Amino acid sequence: MKKIFCITAMFILFSSACLALGEWNQTGNLDPGRSEFPSVLLDDGNVLVAGGFIGCYETSSCVIYNPITGEWTTTDSLSYPAANFTLTKLSNGKILAIYGTFSEIYDPITGTWSELTTLNFHRIYHSAVLLQNGKVLAVGGDYQNSYQSSEIYDPETNEWTLTGFCAYPKFRSTLELLADGKVMAIGGGNSTYGHCEIYDPNTQIWTEVAPLNDPRYGHTSHQLPNGNIMVIAGTNGSSFLRSCEIYDFQTQQWTYADSLEIGRTGHCSEFLLNKKILVMGGQGETGSGSGHSCEIYNSTTNQWQIAASLYHSYGNFSSEILKDEKVLAIRSWCEIYEWNHVPEVSQPQTLNGLNEALIGDILTFSCTASHPDGDSVSVRIDWGDNETSEWSELQQSGTTFELSHAWTEIGVYQVRAQVADQWFFLNPLCHNSISEWSDPTVITITGVGVDPDPHSTEAILYIYPNPFRNSTTISFSNQQSTINNQQFSISIFNIRGQCVKTFDSLQGQTLKWNGKDDNGNKLASGIYLCKLTAGRFSALQKIILLE
Repeated sequence: MKKIFCITAMFILFSSACLALGEWNQTGNLDPGRSEFPSVLLDDGNVLVAGGFIGCYETSSCVIYNPITGEWTTTDSLSYPAANFTLTKLSNGKILAIYGTFSEIYDPITGTWSELTTLNFHRIYHSAVLLQNGKVLAVGGDYQNSYQSSEIYDPETNEWTLTGFCAYPKFRSTLELLADGKVMAIGGGNSTYGHCEIYDPNTQIWTEVAPLNDPRYGHTSHQLPNGNIMVIAGTNGSSFLRSCEIYDFQTQQWTYADSLEIGRTGHCSEFLLNKKILVMGGQGETGSGSGHSCEIYNSTTNQWQIAASLYHSYGNFSSEILKDEKVLAIRSWCEIYEWNHVPEVSQPQTLNGLNEALIGDILTFSCTASHPDGDSVSVRIDWGDNETSEWSELQQSGTTFELSHAWTEIGVYQVRAQVADQWFFLNPLCHNSISEWSDPTVITITGVGVDPDPHSTEAILYIYPNPFRNSTTISFSNQQSTINNQQFSISIFNIRGQCVKTFDSLQGQTLKWNGKDDNGNKLASGIYLCKLTAGRFSALQKIILLE
């Protein structure tokens, strides 16, 4: 039976007190290595890499990374060699590759590629995005139309159709899918690199918006938690940019954000679960070590901070956020970035130090939870009787939690605590977000408490029907009948240990309960606990309310 818990420090937090800058660890390498290739995270958690340059030759080979084993294995190849193209995961989990005038579909179940109809125009250094309607928008990269045309792939018909033309060339631009289903194309081009436009799938029209302050291509972009768009670094053809800009949809203007420590292009960046942005590697300023360096952006403080460096130098590579929220950097060598650390919890102890109790006695345990990154924490307790408490509300690191429980059967129980950090509740797979169970505290539960009268014997609660829907009868019996004429009370508790209904100062041995609380509200279906109290005597019985 689960009982009510309380918290000794009443703080509700969902933000990190300090930033874990994380660390890199090497993992399985690509053999042979490659550059200027795309990658995509598959539904099963593996990563697909396709094409790219091996040496100075384009390849059609494809490989798959398994995060569990850290190994790469080959899979079916593209029909033709390709580099600087796109992979887009469709709503059905299949992968669309767009290169030149060719498009193919990869089926992760069969591990094979299938050719589709050709595009209307040849595309290189284009961008692609999955729309909210499940179709794919491919933008720019077509020299036949000065890099300005767009077309849409429909998975239901397997056909490509032309859609609106951009006002300016789109070449090495980035695309961001907005909350309203529109698409923003940012920077790039073939001469001027600062133009930005928004595409409306309903009207198929591109609309110009304010240009970037620093024209750029080879940059990266992300949507921030407030919905605004951030662009990061890149080049204007003559220098590597450190600058970053944010587009504010209210003012419809770009403004400078904090600049990177190192100018770079050909880098990768990922928006992490902790709402920070990790920038990795790239080609950059001479002597700056940009290929190794990484930086972390905090959108709350609008500041970049140097993070742990990569073991190897990376440029024109790819990265993916894995299902456990680690970041995989991919080139000929590969590395894994972990930004979260394991929370810690103390062994639960009873407040009064007792390790023995009677059936029905409520014991309160305390345990302290902390996090090395200062993240908020939540605890739960395994009571050792096949029941585990609900997770507590998130509290600040270092909080001492108090949780209570009563056992319904005689036995020896091992009580253990576990702690999870705030990221666990956003993604239960998030690495290092939940601790192992603590060392156990052993609790011995003996028989039901009895009246001190030596002639009295243990009483039994009867509940019929149980389970019930509309009403049930609660009664008890006692062999010696020594408490039959005493005043007694019946209390009903929910699984959190909260008392929801009380029958006080009752006479007799029988009453009816209609499944309502003390306020006359119908309670939700579930398991409840019925407790009888008569003098120093008490007894417990589970009761199940059905819809």
